[in-house]
Amino acid sequence: MNMINAYIDSYEYITILIDKSIYNENKRFFISGEEDQKELEIINSYDDGLRYKYICKNEGFFLNKDYYITDEDDNSVMLMSGSIIREERFDAEFYYDGWLGYKYSKEFTIFRIWSPVAKEIFLCLNDGKKEEEYMLEYVDRGVWEVRIYKDLDGIRYNYLVRTFDKFIYSLDPNGIASCANSRYNYVIDKNKCYKMKYNKPEFSGEYTDAVIYEASIRDFTINAPKKPGNYLTMVDDSLKISPAKYMSYLGITHVQLLPLIDFYGVDDLKKNVKYNWGYNPVQYMVPSGWYSKNPDDAYSRINELREMIDNFHKEGIRVITDVVFNHVYDPKTFPFDILVPGYAYRINPDGSYNNASGCGNTLATERLMVRKYFLDVIKYWMEMFDVSGFRFDLMGLIDIKTLNEIKALARQIDPKCMLYGEGWNMPTTYPSSDLGIMYNYHKMDGYAFFNDRFRDVFRGSQFSRTGGFIFNDSLNLYDVLHLLLGSCLDYFKFNDPSRTINYLECHDNYTLYDYSKFVLKRDDNDALASLRLGMQIIMISQGVPFIHAGMEVYHSKMGVENSYNSSDYINSMKFENFSNHKGDIAGLIDLVRIRKKYDVFRLKNPIDIRERIHLLEGLTNNQMISLLYQGDGYEIIAIIKNDFQSLPIDYLNAIMIFDGKKEVNKKVDSIVLEDKGVYLFLKEREN
Repeated sequence: MNMINAYIDSYEYITILIDKSIYNENKRFFISGEEDQKELEIINSYDDGLRYKYICKNEGFFLNKDYYITDEDDNSVMLMSGSIIREERFDAEFYYDGWLGYKYSKEFTIFRIWSPVAKEIFLCLNDGKKEEEYMLEYVDRGVWEVRIYKDLDGIRYNYLVRTFDKFIYSLDPNGIASCANSRYNYVIDKNKCYKMKYNKPEFSGEYTDAVIYEASIRDFTINAPKKPGNYLTMVDDSLKISPAKYMSYLGITHVQLLPLIDFYGVDDLKKNVKYNWGYNPVQYMVPSGWYSKNPDDAYSRINELREMIDNFHKEGIRVITDVVFNHVYDPKTFPFDILVPGYAYRINPDGSYNNASGCGNTLATERLMVRKYFLDVIKYWMEMFDVSGFRFDLMGLIDIKTLNEIKALARQIDPKCMLYGEGWNMPTTYPSSDLGIMYNYHKMDGYAFFNDRFRDVFRGSQFSRTGGFIFNDSLNLYDVLHLLLGSCLDYFKFNDPSRTINYLECHDNYTLYDYSKFVLKRDDNDALASLRLGMQIIMISQGVPFIHAGMEVYHSKMGVENSYNSSDYINSMKFENFSNHKGDIAGLIDLVRIRKKYDVFRLKNPIDIRERIHLLEGLTNNQMISLLYQGDGYEIIAIIKNDFQSLPIDYLNAIMIFDGKKEVNKKVDSIVLEDKGVYLFLKEREN
């Protein structure tokens, strides 16, 4: 610890901390920089327990210039930017709404980076043989710039930044290409990238018309006979059936892919050494090299990702990417804290990083240049990779203003873009009334939320280790009814069905199969029947159906609850499961087709839901709930049964269209239902 430390903590004052060994009652401090030495006015001083603290008047200093504080005994220290960078005035003075990163042409390339507090910044270029350094000039509003008059296509680069007394290497936060394992960025000519051939598939833009399927590139391809774990294996038509084609057969409209950005926790070159889901952001605009066949190449990962998404479009599937705007992997090495220390993160009163994310830091998305950064990220992914939506990890930590600006930007680019996330309430230093938590849905038009109540009522609560409706446990028919009806009636949770993402499992926590086997200890017959029922309930419920890859074939992670860094053996899709459960896959395909065919399963507002869906009380008890759906010229009776007791039903006079396992076309007047499942009966109706 220095004998003296000095910080610009606001526009009004400078804080000076001194060791008690140099304290005296007549302490004086002087500041020197480009001008002559000048004495500081001491406003207040006190013993803070560990050191003596002096509050001195801030008479106005340039944050990008060097200043030194000296006392009367010539103890000296560099003046550092402190908490001034978290003041609203700082945001207002240094907000910059122009482009950052670089602009390439064959004749010259312009580089721009933002740091109002840096004293020197050098651009470091490396062609593989030698490294050259170029000093950037400070322009205005925190922006530094340099123009290099040569063709830099394919050149590696990074920055050497001095904010205080040491130079630190930094990646470009707006870099778009990288070498393996995030050591450098590359300059590329975007015009040389893979040209996308296919338009986005048609989609109404109504969230309730979507069927979302969550998948991991690694998990779905690592057992492939060639190019395991790669972007292009997802769309490889030389396989017996590619993952993309399989999803197309299912009838899904959107695939949600685990994070595609460059992340920590894996080795891009030694791909099988470590495993990670990807929620460790390192470079937000750079695709992950772990999924690339040539991660050290400037263009390869970009071209592979563009080609993969293009071929998903060919198969009729839009692509949603999972984004992590609530934390970074390591704030000390991420460019934000190298360029503007302390600015981009929420800070506790004691000066430590707030850890509401559970990952060691929480991003301050409310700060203007952090907000602008993530708006730039959204725009880049939509324009460069043609993605059709974003799933926001821990969305409850992102401020509402940022989320609403993201929506406005995204809808300008693609009016049918889907936006949704985890609206959990995780207390942080920012007011919960201004965060993207589920209970603030009325402030966030256009966003849907993962409905944990849907999960817990039908599956059971993981926290209390109980079973839910599908296991014939923890029965609450009031909740069951309201969840089936889109969680939007009688102030149950939301104001319309487009707000609820109906799910029973996702990449987090146990798979549904493992929950039934390892937590509830169910036998295989009951487990499979219960899981089948759960998936059927998702497909006939009002709202947005969400299926986790492998759920349809009872995917197991061998009882591992949180497999974020477990092995491929734990996480990967097992092809034999798909072979062994062809009937269940066919049943899901049938229900997706039925959902799309009959609009009563995809109603858009609570008025229609209340008027067109009715509880059949005579066919409802703790073992089943029955609903009457009234469509245009037809009506459908849905019987949702959660036990194995024989159930005779008379006077139906209808066509059975789903028999608890598959689509059928069978006229019935009376029937005995035996197994767990959803049973659908179609009747003509006069309007």
